[in-house]
Amino acid sequence: MLYDAACALRMVAGAIVSARRLGESNMDARLYLTIASIIAILYGIAFVLLPGNTILLFGGPPEVHVTLNLQFFGSGLLGLGVIGWFARDFRDWDAVRGVLIGYAIVDVIGGLINIWATMQGLLNSLAWSSTAVYALLLIGALYCLSGGERRAT
Repeated sequence: MLYDAACALRMVAGAIVSARRLGESNMDARLYLTIASIIAILYGIAFVLLPGNTILLFGGPPEVHVTLNLQFFGSGLLGLGVIGWFARDFRDWDAVRGVLIGYAIVDVIGGLINIWATMQGLLNSLAWSSTAVYALLLIGALYCLSGGERRAT
């Protein structure tokens, strides 16, 4: 599993380098934070309000303790989404950078847990779509961080 994670991180780094070589500069921190916040808020709402339905989508057991944990996770996602939403308007690069680093850490850890759970059979193959979301959000965060202050506005 660690080998797979290392390969995934190398692929992400390669994608960032490729994107920078192609001159794709229209992805700024504000756009990234808007997209990431909307995704976090939508997932958070689904996990808080419909935990039984969302756990069934990924093949998990709809047991009471599982749905309760999913609701706690959803509340965290809602908080993360709201923080990102308000961070879009920060004028200070250091503040934006801190939020982007936080998002990148969430994406790495969440992605690794998702990969592990899917490979262990704890989640069904639909969970690979969540892995893709984590990877794309990580690429976006790293891209914004690599651009520095000039992409913060």
